[in-house]
Amino acid sequence: MPSGAQAEPRRLIGFRKITLDPRASARLNFSVSARDFSVWNADAWKLTPGSCTIHAGRSSRNLAVQRIVTIS
Repeated sequence: MPSGAQAEPRRLIGFRKITLDPRASARLNFSVSARDFSVWNADAWKLTPGSCTIHAGRSSRNLAVQRIVTIS
């Protein structure tokens, strides 16, 4: 979350569990909405401009992929 959002620095916004054979790979696609980056503020959801890092991996301890998105 952008630092100005005054929210938890990391949160789970989606997951998918799959089973693969050894040495197999798969491509997964996720859709992320503006609401996923919003924070409840008083009486409404608020989207705060800034940069967010999206992580993906086998578990929260093994996040092999990351991308930075900019909210404007």
